Amino acid sequence: MLIFEIHSIPRPQKQTQFGKHRAYDPSKQYKQAIQWQIRPHAPKDPLTGALHVDMTFYLPIPKGTSKILSRQMINGTALPYKRPDLDNLAYIVTNAMKEIIYEDDSQIVDLILTKRYAETPKTVIKVIEL
Repeated sequence: MLIFEIHSIPRPQKQTQFGKHRAYDPSKQYKQAIQWQIRPHAPKDPLTGALHVDMTFYLPIPKGTSKILSRQMINGTALPYKRPDLDNLAYIVTNAMKEIIYEDDSQIVDLILTKRYAETPKTVIKVIEL
């Protein structure tokens, strides 16, 4: 089992933009930052079998939030049910782990996603080879 954290504000995958002669990935730098943080935790060779992946995205508490609501957010009684979309948060991370943690994200057979608030934004990832 691999467990690691990405210490940055979770951000969703942005849509690829197409110009006249090329495609531009606006999330490229963020994806590289994720890869830089996960490389030290990567196995010597990418995993090849079926995988269970568990991701928890800890979002920052919005500025201007009252102390009472902030406490509820930290305790998990007030949940982040608005943007960013949970599937878009996971999409960029699963693609960033490709060829580093595992050969291809098609190997993921179980994917558990959770979105919560925290004082310190981060993403916690668990990868279990089945």
